[in-house]
Amino acid sequence: MLEPSGRTLERTQTLRGRGVTSEAELDSVRSEYMAQGAKVAVLEAQVTRAKATFQKAKIQLGESTIKAIWNGDDSARVVAERYVDDGTVVSANTPLLKIVDLTPVIAIFHVPEREYASLKVDQSVSMETDAWPDERFMGRISRISPVFQDNSRQARVEVSIPNEDQRLKPGMFVKTRVKVESVDGAVIVPADAIVNRDDTQGIFVVKKETRIARWRAVTIGIRQDSKVEVQGNDLNGLVVTLGQQLIEDGSKVVWQKGVK
Repeated sequence: MLEPSGRTLERTQTLRGRGVTSEAELDSVRSEYMAQGAKVAVLEAQVTRAKATFQKAKIQLGESTIKAIWNGDDSARVVAERYVDDGTVVSANTPLLKIVDLTPVIAIFHVPEREYASLKVDQSVSMETDAWPDERFMGRISRISPVFQDNSRQARVEVSIPNEDQRLKPGMFVKTRVKVESVDGAVIVPADAIVNRDDTQGIFVVKKETRIARWRAVTIGIRQDSKVEVQGNDLNGLVVTLGQQLIEDGSKVVWQKGVK
């Protein structure tokens, strides 16, 4: 850009020395040459600054290191989420990745006060999930919160699951079952069979040979889903589960068709 202007200036100066061109035309060419020289100087300064910035970036890149540090052993972790895209300029302490450990995984459930005392650390827990409906996963209670949440009045319980095949993923919902107590030879009846008479809980038992409903006071034991354990005297026989509120001790029972 500057070289053509220089040749034009030299040619104009030669012509001026021969008297062919005017002084004004020479001044105009000289001004154009000086303007082009100023532009070149500016561009050279910009190139120098760009080279310095590039060298600084190379140094910073060479000194930049991204490390993922976690507690525990040196087993592999899984990248669950990326927070930035390739080429994004980030500053120090900017989250880049979400890294999770799938072996083991921690399941969380909450218990009310009435069940809190039945749980203890290292207790066995079985779990089901919609992703694997025909399979149960086993784990053990690893932590029980020492406080209850203000809004729900429930305590947080954490369960550690080995998950060696990594089929369970963070964020899944699970149904948990905890065996808190077992009774050998327990008498189990549907919860609907329990009725209250004179502030006493009991059931109506019918013996096939008499077909008479007899009231039996019971003590409620273990509950599981829609079934309860009952303890009492002379509980052998069939249990009335429908309409028992309308009968009394000694009421005659008529079998439905098909009942033997």
